[in-house]
Amino acid sequence: MGVVVSVSTMEMRSVLTMRMKTRFRLGGGFSRLKASSYHLTQLLSFPVAGGVSDPRAMASMISSPPPLNPQHDIHAVAAKGFDVDAHTYESNRPSYPAAAVSDLCIHLHLNPERSHVLDLASGSGKFTRLLLPHCLKLTAVEPSPSMRSAFANILPNIQVLDGSASAIPLASASQDAVVIAQAFHWFANLRSLREIHRVLKPGGRLGLIWNLEDRHAKKWVASLRDLYERYEMGTPQYRLGLWRGVWGTAEARELFTELEKGGRFEHEMVCTEEMVYGRVVSKSYIACWPAEEKESLRERVLQALRSAEDVERDAGGLIRYPYKTEVFWCEKRSG
Repeated sequence: MGVVVSVSTMEMRSVLTMRMKTRFRLGGGFSRLKASSYHLTQLLSFPVAGGVSDPRAMASMISSPPPLNPQHDIHAVAAKGFDVDAHTYESNRPSYPAAAVSDLCIHLHLNPERSHVLDLASGSGKFTRLLLPHCLKLTAVEPSPSMRSAFANILPNIQVLDGSASAIPLASASQDAVVIAQAFHWFANLRSLREIHRVLKPGGRLGLIWNLEDRHAKKWVASLRDLYERYEMGTPQYRLGLWRGVWGTAEARELFTELEKGGRFEHEMVCTEEMVYGRVVSKSYIACWPAEEKESLRERVLQALRSAEDVERDAGGLIRYPYKTEVFWCEKRSG
């Protein structure tokens, strides 16, 4: 179990509420306050993993601006968590349904005979490999050394470069499309949009795609998500929708057309119980935990699976893990 915070609810509430009000007065806006309120509820309700026992430190984790890795302007949790164990990430995360890939490629106007495409924040290349039939030249950019190493082993014929959304090592107006799979929520800011705009050709398009465990499909998925999402500690997860905020800015509207939503696709990953646990521990905010904390979480994940009444298994006893995939796209404005 996590470390129970030994402070009163009133003290915690006082510290966090003060910080949230300050954030609101300084221009954080309603969406920021709403997100902080959500995490306040989480912290008051659950124990904390990783030994964070100072309520003021916890408040800082929630309401302070995201900590950045100075080399690439990357959120510190993402920088550390995704570099810990690329093998766990690659082995236990789902791929993407063919219909979703096709939908995105159609919206991006990809042509296998002429399109130059950048897979930005490519990770181990789970989405990159699905783009291969749809473009002439494919380049990947990924800031994590261990992810780049895994990528190179899996896709040795695709160039993967060290870089990030705020520092893309490609020439201006060189790409017909930029694709970001499972990552834009980590760098949803104007610095990234400016850099993406720079490398796109006139009329080039940006595509975003996410997989998310479908809590509405099965009760056990909802229970499992409740188990691990309590430990997010204010990180800007896709499901919170904070990534949408940048698209409402005047500069984003000058750089790109309105962000359009493509299709929503349901699919499943067939996996073992250990793979379900591996999917949980591949999350950046859990990947950083000490081994003993991960083992404690593993026991709770397996217990939750074995006690659930609606887990579906195939003939071989493998679990059918339901997901949904969502697609978004927009076009570069010129001039």
